Amino acid sequence: MLSRAAENLFWMGRYLERTEHLARYINVEYFSSLDSSHPKQHELALLSIADMIGFPVPEMGENINEEEVLVAAALDDNNPVSIVSAVFMARENARSVRDAISTELWEAINNFYHFIANYPVDIYKTKGLSDFTYNVIGSCSNVRGRIQYTLLYNVGWYFIQLGLFLESASQVVRIMISKLNDINEISKLKIGDAIHEREWDILLDCVEAKDMCNKYYTSIPNRQNTIEFLLFNKSFPRSVVNRLDMALDCISKISPEHSLNKKSLHFRVAKIITPFQYMDVDEIDDNLTEFLEDLLSKIYLISDLIADEYFK
Repeated sequence: MLSRAAENLFWMGRYLERTEHLARYINVEYFSSLDSSHPKQHELALLSIADMIGFPVPEMGENINEEEVLVAAALDDNNPVSIVSAVFMARENARSVRDAISTELWEAINNFYHFIANYPVDIYKTKGLSDFTYNVIGSCSNVRGRIQYTLLYNVGWYFIQLGLFLESASQVVRIMISKLNDINEISKLKIGDAIHEREWDILLDCVEAKDMCNKYYTSIPNRQNTIEFLLFNKSFPRSVVNRLDMALDCISKISPEHSLNKKSLHFRVAKIITPFQYMDVDEIDDNLTEFLEDLLSKIYLISDLIADEYFK
């Protein structure tokens, strides 16, 4: 496969995964804050969304324009990390490899983009946020279904999966960092232990993990089991360790003949991710934010290694 085509497929997967996580984050953060008993939590949710999209974040207590933040996160094509920008980039990457993907997949991505690009901003601002985000999440699932069931499981398919897995890992880590910042702010505001503990529920909802976390631990979410579940549970498909393991498996499928070579991409990526498979929360809890930032930098390093190996 040409390196250019491989790169397009890889980034198509990454932009799709990024879109879904951002849509869910906006939805969960915004609507959970409306149910809160404390008005400061709504302000904190808007600041959290702004931080996730790289929007200028004012200090707590300063004026924040709700409509401006929500539109910038979803429908602002001048914001490179908005939902509309991410789906546009997914479509452009798909267009570049139109002959390597199925008609069904192309039509799903193209229709998805037109739904977002033509969504009325006025409706979104007033009563459409729930409809918009649910449709985005559903469209991402639809596209992933077309990837799963209408493509050959060849090298190109593994590059798409590699992009999906790597982006999923990075988004979960970014969401965890953002929510830890929210929890720290709530602690400073001293607005109640119940609201503080509820943030772990919200974090799990942001990655659709609450039900399975409850079933796995047979207890309500807390700091310990939430962090352990999202980072280290190999059997949960959105945990960071699971996604990195699956990314490593994709690399072995793309270049099976080089997997045992110490200079190979497979070997170098395995060295990065293997330590995380044998960690527990107690080892990292005292410096959790620093650990997550370091983990995120290592995921970015893996992406750079992939680019150097396959796309240059």
